[in-house]
Amino acid sequence: MAVLLVCALGGCAAPDGAGAPDGMVGGPAPLRGFGVEVDEAVAPRVPLVHVRVCGGWGCHDQDVPLHISGPVSAMPCPSGTADPDMACGVAHLPGPGPGYGYAPVPQLTMDPVTVTVTTPAGAPLAITAELRVHPSIVCPGGAATAGATTSACAGGAPQAGLRISADGTVSQSR
Repeated sequence: MAVLLVCALGGCAAPDGAGAPDGMVGGPAPLRGFGVEVDEAVAPRVPLVHVRVCGGWGCHDQDVPLHISGPVSAMPCPSGTADPDMACGVAHLPGPGPGYGYAPVPQLTMDPVTVTVTTPAGAPLAITAELRVHPSIVCPGGAATAGATTSACAGGAPQAGLRISADGTVSQSR
């Protein structure tokens, strides 16, 4: 499920060039902002983080709810299908999984920004971290190009990933 969310938000709904005229990259335009991943070991203890992003354009504050993605399994197709090994759906199984969320930041550019991540007072896991983040361009179709400009792909947008580790530290993941 986390992969599906990241793909939907990152614009990887269609393979490169699929359905796009003249060899342009296909798929929806990616959002500007930050994907947030939380290690499975602490995901239940981090239901929400506050993200403050500051750059040359000012600061943007928001609370980001985090969701837990439990394990998934392939569902078999109904009898009579041509290939018995083919999966026809996904079943969400009970159990813990990693946490995920997304923080849209419409003002985000390719310039480095300072990101502060905190949990609310009284949260089961206290997190306070400040880090310098270098966004990358994510193209429609999901390809990330570190250090590239928006001219590297038509419709690309700056994004970055934040990862909260089991010990509560925050780092840039992409």
